[in-house]
Amino acid sequence: MAREGKVWLVGAGPGDPGLITLKGREVLRRADVVFFDRLVNPGILIWAKPGAELIDVGKMPGGKRTEQDVIGKKLIQAARSGKQVVRLKGGDPFVFGRGGEEAETLSKAGICFEVIPGVTAGVAVPAAEGIPVTHRGLSTELVLKIGARAEGSVSGRTLVGYMSMDGLGEFLGKAVEGGFSPETPAAVISRGTCRKQRSVISTVGTLEKEVRKARIGAPAVVVVGSVVGLKKWVGKQDKGPLAGKRVILTVSESLGRGWRQRLEEQGAEVWELPMTRILQFPLKDFWKKEVAKAKWIVLTSGAGVRCLPGVAGDIRKLAGKKIAVVGLSTAEILKSIGLRTDFVGPGPGSEALAKAWPGKKGDSILHITGNQEGGGFANLLKKKGFQASRLVVYRNEGPQHLAKPVRDALVKEGADWVVFSSGTAAERFRRLVPRWPVEPKVAVIGPATVRKARKAGWKVRALAKQVSAEGVIQAILKSIQ
Repeated sequence: MAREGKVWLVGAGPGDPGLITLKGREVLRRADVVFFDRLVNPGILIWAKPGAELIDVGKMPGGKRTEQDVIGKKLIQAARSGKQVVRLKGGDPFVFGRGGEEAETLSKAGICFEVIPGVTAGVAVPAAEGIPVTHRGLSTELVLKIGARAEGSVSGRTLVGYMSMDGLGEFLGKAVEGGFSPETPAAVISRGTCRKQRSVISTVGTLEKEVRKARIGAPAVVVVGSVVGLKKWVGKQDKGPLAGKRVILTVSESLGRGWRQRLEEQGAEVWELPMTRILQFPLKDFWKKEVAKAKWIVLTSGAGVRCLPGVAGDIRKLAGKKIAVVGLSTAEILKSIGLRTDFVGPGPGSEALAKAWPGKKGDSILHITGNQEGGGFANLLKKKGFQASRLVVYRNEGPQHLAKPVRDALVKEGADWVVFSSGTAAERFRRLVPRWPVEPKVAVIGPATVRKARKAGWKVRALAKQVSAEGVIQAILKSIQ
């Protein structure tokens, strides 16, 4: 009999992929199957492990819906088949997310489960708009309501409505019946924390009319209370020059380590979709001999760096040899395995490294690379009279497809920027997403990538001068100034 699995009820946060908790992200990476709601940003589903089953069980108002008892049965069935299950819910599972009902169902069925709280929209979305839901001297009580219900007195209180857009007029009317004045500041914030966040700031008496005029709709939260007036001060947040922009990062995990954080610091919503998967070839005896003969070891990718210890057989065999890398990011990866760089190319790309080559004509140069490289770097050095050769030690493969909810979101919503570090990535991504609502702007690393990206049909708007997150960011910012 199969060992029973476990169910995690995970809060995905209000929308921005960066606002899911670290623990939530980690269990998502281990799950065999993920049942997700319609308000979960598809950029979060990217973190599911390869091969995980992604099942949409969302409820669309007036449209497709999966009934609650059906969801419960699916969770129980998946766990009893021995799977690790994530039930991914927008915001927090226990704040209008029916997580309590699902936990009760699992408990009664004897299923092992755990709750991982999330950031609820009723607090996070107003904060992103510059509205604190509590504030000394203005609000010492927070009331969260669902739908059109808005009962209660108003002394020192902030009222936040979830799923209240369809009955907005009724919600505001009941707020007045409960003691709020028609002149009380009020706001509607749509798609809070996401790239298309919009808001209407008005009063209880005029908000419905202003919302219709602005043509914004669900998903949204409604905020009623004096704290809305604080937006004129608290709303002056510096979210960075890329705030409201979705950036698709296609670089490999080894090269792009830390890039997400730097782009998020600039305000971007980042989706990591690596177009590269590295498979090291079985070790061959002659590799050690080639390394032993070389005066210089050249590494033009993070994958090459990570393969180097295995290629050498013993890292001590590299003593006395000089190492050259293509850029600062590759140098950082080399440093992480305990080796220092003797020369960093001026960038971007291996062509610039070859042009600036510092070695002597008699030195033996070994380029450790993958099957996609084609020998261009070694050939450039040979034309200049150097003794250069290449050693192909890994295979560079791309994904065959994107997860359906991720691809559907890109086809429907698009992106603002796509970053390519190689022409191969540009070609692969074009095949995976051939059509866009609006073509995203493209940032690339190196002139060779520019040529291949344009051949694949991309319009290149930014060329990074360094193979690093900082180089990409500076190129993007320069293009939008």
